Amino acid sequence: MEPLTTPDPVRFSKAVGLPFIGSNTSGKIWLFAEEGSTFDVDWYSEQIFHGRLKSHRIASPLAISAVYAKCTRSERYLLWDKMREIAGTLEGIPWIIGGDFNTILSHRDRTGSDTNWQAEMVNFAEAIEDCLLVDPGFDGAEFTWAKNGLFEATRVTNLPRIASDHGPVLARCKMSDIAIGGKGFRFQNMWIRHEGLLAIVKNAWEEPTGAGGLLNIQIKHSGVKRALKEWNKEVFGTF
Repeated sequence: MEPLTTPDPVRFSKAVGLPFIGSNTSGKIWLFAEEGSTFDVDWYSEQIFHGRLKSHRIASPLAISAVYAKCTRSERYLLWDKMREIAGTLEGIPWIIGGDFNTILSHRDRTGSDTNWQAEMVNFAEAIEDCLLVDPGFDGAEFTWAKNGLFEATRVTNLPRIASDHGPVLARCKMSDIAIGGKGFRFQNMWIRHEGLLAIVKNAWEEPTGAGGLLNIQIKHSGVKRALKEWNKEVFGTF
């Protein structure tokens, strides 16, 4: 969470019923965890707080990254590079990352501004693509400063703002009992022999993105890959 009020983690710890674990270098990202859980901090800076959660509720460690990005595009380059670095060290560990990225992926993600976000959206889309991240979507309020939750979760809900100008996000995650290594996208030769392949690609590619230029292509590529992965799992029983 990113506190709006005077920092007092002890008070918030009592309010949420979770022990305070730590904060990033600027003190703008706080982390709380359930009693009996452990959180090994791997990295923290002004823009990200990252580590691995171990709990009796999950069979394997869960990598968690909390983000509070800088306001300028040039400063966010460091964040995108750090995300790529983290993604390369996970070795198949499930990863959930979210927070305030201070940018958007589509013009539909923002209202009330005429600013040209095209270049910044491309940077963000490229970082998401390089890290093999998937946006699970959300329910609740449509616009909130912290609505981006990137993980294979069963449900993401944007909760009302209370003590901060950032609305909290509740992510309900479904994890398998056995740790499975993360896999990149691979085109399967067997797909070519299936009559449904072209329809899957066509439908995914024709989905509107609300973007243009390079960002439009980037989002469409991601959509096609996601659709093919889901179709492969349903039709062939593999992922």
